[in-house]
Amino acid sequence: MKEEKIIEKIKNLFDLAGNNPNENEAMAAALKAQELMAKYNINASQINIESVDNELFHAKFEDSSKHEMKKWKTRLCQVIAKNFCCEVYLSGSAVVFYGYKKDAEIALETFGFLYKAGNKLAVKYYNKCKKEFKDTKGVMNTYLAGFVKGIQEELGKQCTALMIVTPKEVKDSFAEMSAGWKHKNVNLKTNGIHNEAYAKGKQDGKDAIGSKTLEDKSMQ
Repeated sequence: MKEEKIIEKIKNLFDLAGNNPNENEAMAAALKAQELMAKYNINASQINIESVDNELFHAKFEDSSKHEMKKWKTRLCQVIAKNFCCEVYLSGSAVVFYGYKKDAEIALETFGFLYKAGNKLAVKYYNKCKKEFKDTKGVMNTYLAGFVKGIQEELGKQCTALMIVTPKEVKDSFAEMSAGWKHKNVNLKTNGIHNEAYAKGKQDGKDAIGSKTLEDKSMQ
């Protein structure tokens, strides 16, 4: 496939990601665009995203859901950063991706889609349980733990296949910048009585990442 055609496909995918009311299709579009950029070594400047290849950039996500589950947000941003060549940190309630500008922008876009969709789907699942008179204590957190696990597994496959790694310059710069900061890993606790919620969340997370619909359409 000629480079011009690939670039056009990537542009179309980013347009679709930004203008699609269907969360799953929007996320799939953003992820497919990232995959094509990595596979064919297309940089952001080639698709008219103002960027300099070596520019280190802070991309901040500040939107907050009224149903926000803080631990889930922190765990999700860690998963996204690892798979999009970035480091990540929290600034107050904001999530900040740090890396080359094109990587940080794509990580930010992907995180935003997944975070909003996960909260929305968790509320939907909670309401379903409530309607069916099931125990709802901890069900949203358990669902979201499954959701982020599904995302982690699917993105991990793509990351391995594309041999995606965070650049040494990004790691070294972040290490210097964050010296003295508090670091912690976040493990999402699940409620054992909500195994169904965890399984449903995990499958929804996999589906959000693993959709092949747009992959097929994008290459036509």
